[in-house]
Amino acid sequence: MGRGALVGLVLLGCCQQPVLAEPLPWVLIAMPGAVNLRDGKPYDGLVYEYLRMIEPHLEEVQVSYELGNLMRMQKNMDEGRNLCSSANLRSPERDRIGYFIPYLITPPMQVVVRAETYGRLPLRDGRLWVDELLAADLRGGFFLQRSYPPALQARLSARPPSNLIAVSIAANTDRTLRMLSHQRFDYTFEYPSTVVNYARSNPESVPLRSVTLADAADLQVVGSYCTRNAWGRAMALRIDAAVRARLSQPEPVLALYRHWLPVESYQAYGAGIEAYLRQRAEQPLSLPAP
Repeated sequence: MGRGALVGLVLLGCCQQPVLAEPLPWVLIAMPGAVNLRDGKPYDGLVYEYLRMIEPHLEEVQVSYELGNLMRMQKNMDEGRNLCSSANLRSPERDRIGYFIPYLITPPMQVVVRAETYGRLPLRDGRLWVDELLAADLRGGFFLQRSYPPALQARLSARPPSNLIAVSIAANTDRTLRMLSHQRFDYTFEYPSTVVNYARSNPESVPLRSVTLADAADLQVVGSYCTRNAWGRAMALRIDAAVRARLSQPEPVLALYRHWLPVESYQAYGAGIEAYLRQRAEQPLSLPAP
């Protein structure tokens, strides 16, 4: 190779522009069992660990995590700020301002009681129904600012029965589980991963048991929302590709479920979870223009 050609190659190498990674601000909403914090920073949890799993499949993307709350996240998204949420159930309100990327499926919210109270539940053939639970001589506790399964939300959005205690909070916490453990009420409603996280974090607490509501027993799809603009559509398609790449080998994700779900929940829903993950790996998203 001549000296001139060699110099040309050196100059070409010096002048090539590096590929710039596209920033992806992922807004995390702290929720015990899904996104756990330690010293004010995300540490572990089913959702957080899953997001870290798909990061290597996001090519030319620079991921950053920032803590937020649902209302602020939706306000920023509505105002057009480029961001994606960490985990949401799908809703018409959020569909208006964002693109939804389904990536996991979760067992439904369940009724949680102290183990000593289990025998007082109005079970029929081992099953529990919303109306019969609310009519029982038991005190329940629920969060005012939270969304519940439709069969339950309809009763809570109207006039809650007098034996239901409304708890006001600023963010998703395990406060109702603590109140339940201290006998402030007899039952509450919570996701299985949050119950597992509470039990691990509070080994001296009284034993708790979870029961699925027969009229709210379906698995629920969880996903990320990205702002409904050109940036958000492009990022949503990148996330979709990363999700499908990760789920093409679902065993590490199933191991996450086994770690964060109660044994009885995984036994009941494990086959449905695995079927969804394998199906999702084969289903690319089709998104409309902004």
